Amino acid sequence: MTAWPLGSLLLDGAAERPIASSHGQTINLSRFRVDVAATIARIEAVSCRRGLVICDDAYWAMVGMFALTHAGAETVFSPNALPSTIETLAGAFDHILTDGAVQGETIVLGPASGIASTIPPMNADVARVTLFTSGSSGPPKRVTKTIRQLELEAEVVERVLGQTVPKNARVHATVVHQHLYGLTFRLCWPLATARPFFGNPHQFWEPLLAILKEGDVLVTTPSHLSRLGGLVPLPADRRPAAILSGGALLPDSAAESAHILMGCPVREFVGSTEAGVIASRLRVGDQSPSWQPLPGVTVSRLSDGRMHVRSPYVFDPDDEVSGDLIEFDGNGNFRLLGRADRVAKIEGVRISLTEFDAHLTELGGVAQAVVVVLEGAVPHLGGVVVLDVDGEKELAACGAFRMGRRLRRDLAKNLAEVALPRRWRFVKQLPAGPLGKISAADLAALFQSSTGTEGSAR
Repeated sequence: MTAWPLGSLLLDGAAERPIASSHGQTINLSRFRVDVAATIARIEAVSCRRGLVICDDAYWAMVGMFALTHAGAETVFSPNALPSTIETLAGAFDHILTDGAVQGETIVLGPASGIASTIPPMNADVARVTLFTSGSSGPPKRVTKTIRQLELEAEVVERVLGQTVPKNARVHATVVHQHLYGLTFRLCWPLATARPFFGNPHQFWEPLLAILKEGDVLVTTPSHLSRLGGLVPLPADRRPAAILSGGALLPDSAAESAHILMGCPVREFVGSTEAGVIASRLRVGDQSPSWQPLPGVTVSRLSDGRMHVRSPYVFDPDDEVSGDLIEFDGNGNFRLLGRADRVAKIEGVRISLTEFDAHLTELGGVAQAVVVVLEGAVPHLGGVVVLDVDGEKELAACGAFRMGRRLRRDLAKNLAEVALPRRWRFVKQLPAGPLGKISAADLAALFQSSTGTEGSAR
């Protein structure tokens, strides 16, 4: 299927084409035009040049974005609806466009009536959409994309998924739409390929699985796919055509569980807000294959091991140097080796935190684990661990102190003892953001709160 240019979608598309499902109602392109035209009038009435879009329903987020861009204004997506976040964005927008996710704002998005008035054309090379990075490795950074870049990215995604996903597939999502992964896969790609999407987000698995139909698409994250315990496998006539995961790396156990439950392997994507979607891999069973660059995307390795990306939807490729360390296999694909910024010096010893994570996760009793540098008079490591069933039994029998000491002894077989974790947190799940990414700040906060079970060991 050929992707439709988003910049001309409202001007040339078929009126009865289904666009979305919102609150149980199917919305076609004709209705979409009416809602966008009415919103353009409201934008022009208040001379809005930069609109902050905060919506619970992804359909209304699209109405806001298309209205702003057709009106010649910039779209800004807030990472979330928290008052503190909105306060930090002061000066980045003129007005807020919302479907009720926040109260008392200037432009309220809602159903319009009548016939769509004339919609001004959009210059896709100029129309801008601003998003913010997740902040997993530092403060969130502002990143601006053009509609043309989002169009080109949707085209590349379709070249990967088009042979697998039926033309009339419905797109469900557990992922939020205001980050680039959700914006691309939940909204722009379905809109560009005439696949209707569900505007209301799915928060729980049971109601989502109950409405899945054969051939549907599920856009989700590792944080959701890691919580499939207790669910019954789907029958053959309700299995999706594709399960898409992104935002963070998917654990092997979660990939295998999803495949068993839904009868479809997970297609995992990797990328960044700055560079867009870079590569994908199909997760069959518990295997972790290399990443294959998307069509038209070129990945190279710099002398310091970092990844450099050139793609059709990045207009200044020389700036797209990732913080990810990579190595190539013999087939032109690559493996991720961790983040360049996850290297620390502990008591004079230079260590890779990613390597520490891998060694810790391989220990008996450990399901998931990550280490974090804890600042103090002498910086040291803290280990945050999710235990498996055997590990939980061991913790209950011996306590957190002895559990931490045992993990240190096991780590000392492969790692320098001077840099081993001094403190431990045993938790039910790792603290992850909406895309499944884990920030150092959230990990460090565990050692300053009463969350989880703490053990100190040296």
